[in-house]
Amino acid sequence: MNRTRTIPALLAGLALLLAACGAAPADEPSQTDGGSTAPAATEPPSEAAAPSEAGGGGEETVRLEGFAFDTDELTVAAGTSVRFVNADGAAHTVTEGSDGVATDGPILDEELAPNGVTSFVFDEPGTYLITCLFHPSMNMTVAVE
Repeated sequence: MNRTRTIPALLAGLALLLAACGAAPADEPSQTDGGSTAPAATEPPSEAAAPSEAGGGGEETVRLEGFAFDTDELTVAAGTSVRFVNADGAAHTVTEGSDGVATDGPILDEELAPNGVTSFVFDEPGTYLITCLFHPSMNMTVAVE
């Protein structure tokens, strides 16, 4: 047995094993629906939310990235669930309001840690202004038909 070849091979194998064990994603989003925590599916960072083409009950995704919502306006059918994913390294809120100020009695007011996720079903037709309380320049509109 040649130790000059065996030890480096063992060390290389151990390094690969440790790298594989340490590769568990530390950035799995957490779900904030009703206080439960669960991993969420990852999505490409550049994927923007598109208007819903199906009737209510569908799902749309809005990413908070680069201290902005990835869309200024989202149009959905009543009953559509909108999933907000914080892809930034800073905390944000998803709050009904504008310019960093919540409306009185907002229907939506969730704080999202980095990689956090929350979903909200927009049941009632109307126009909803959404802002981040921490970053007043972050604003978007959800139009529910």
